[in-house]
Amino acid sequence: MNDAAAPPGYRLTILTLAAIAAMGSMAIHMLVPALPLIGADFGIGEARAQQTVSVYLAGLAAGQLVAGPLADRRGRRPVMLAGLALFTAGALAAALAPAPGWLLLARLVQAAGGACGVVTARVMVGDVFGPQKAAGAQASLMTIVLVSPAIAPVIGGALADLAGWRAVFGALALAGGLTFLAARRRLPETGAPVRSGSQALRLGASYLRLAGNRRFVLTSATLALASSALYMFLGAAPFLLVHRFGLSSGEAGGGLLVIAAASILGTRLVVPVERRTSAMVLGTASSASGALIALGLALFGIEGAALLIAPVTLLGLGAGLAGPVAFNAVAFAEEGLAATATSLAGALQMLASALAMTLLGMFAPLDPLRVALALMLATGAAFTCAIAATLARPNRPNA
Repeated sequence: MNDAAAPPGYRLTILTLAAIAAMGSMAIHMLVPALPLIGADFGIGEARAQQTVSVYLAGLAAGQLVAGPLADRRGRRPVMLAGLALFTAGALAAALAPAPGWLLLARLVQAAGGACGVVTARVMVGDVFGPQKAAGAQASLMTIVLVSPAIAPVIGGALADLAGWRAVFGALALAGGLTFLAARRRLPETGAPVRSGSQALRLGASYLRLAGNRRFVLTSATLALASSALYMFLGAAPFLLVHRFGLSSGEAGGGLLVIAAASILGTRLVVPVERRTSAMVLGTASSASGALIALGLALFGIEGAALLIAPVTLLGLGAGLAGPVAFNAVAFAEEGLAATATSLAGALQMLASALAMTLLGMFAPLDPLRVALALMLATGAAFTCAIAATLARPNRPNA
């Protein structure tokens, strides 16, 4: 992104949007190191504790299916503000949850709010910067977004060690409230709402139109598969690091920080890589390479905390490379359906990740070999879809 050509207030706008988009992922990454404590507090096993993440991911998926069309028809700003309010309320409810069922219900409310923020933030970048500059702006957004989840596992782990897992939700509620105030003051409406009338598209027709767009379908599949690999690892890693390798929750969070840092590096490489080749293909190739290395180590019985984390940094790097380009392609796949397309792709991404985590949890207690096999299957399929998406011809000139 050329700052000289950027709109006035570019940096502050990106920062505010990034803070909103980060809410959705912070609610995952801050909690991940505390999963063993939740399991111990409620007397539930690994699979049940992991549901606090997988249920949240499913809520993000369902929420985006609603948030996207609403943002196209009613405007970005009201959907964004309502989402931040829901996120804050859900975090407060989770902090006070007396039982696992109440915690999962609160997580669904929090996820619905997070979905609104994620969708509207991504779409507003496209509204402000347009198709030519949006990929660079998306990369800038994702860089800032990833800073919060990068430090979130460390903060979440430290809070959990010092004050218990409920303190993590208290911190998320505070962050949600402050972000709501910032968005209300800083962000105007950026879209042109399409209400009832001849130009309004029925939701079913919109989804059918997107389903017929081969590039949209293949790019969405790439996002879903790559995300599934990363979230399967995030769900399994705390239990392996704490129970198998003897780390504390804070130390486990520090290990996950390395992966997030690799993702940040990936976002900074998007623009130079795109000048030479497809960042989406190279990113998924990096992820598949990391999974292959992890599988080789596991097959030979070479394990340890550092050896568990190290290969997966390539997954983080790949996610940072592929994500901004993929979401930019999705947003401009069909004219007039930017928010709907973004929300549908995001919903598929979160739903696939939640399903993958649930399936992997069925094989608990997990070991490095089972995790590596799951990562190899997901990243290999993502790499294949990325190549096919790059080769696919757009449906129309602006797709």
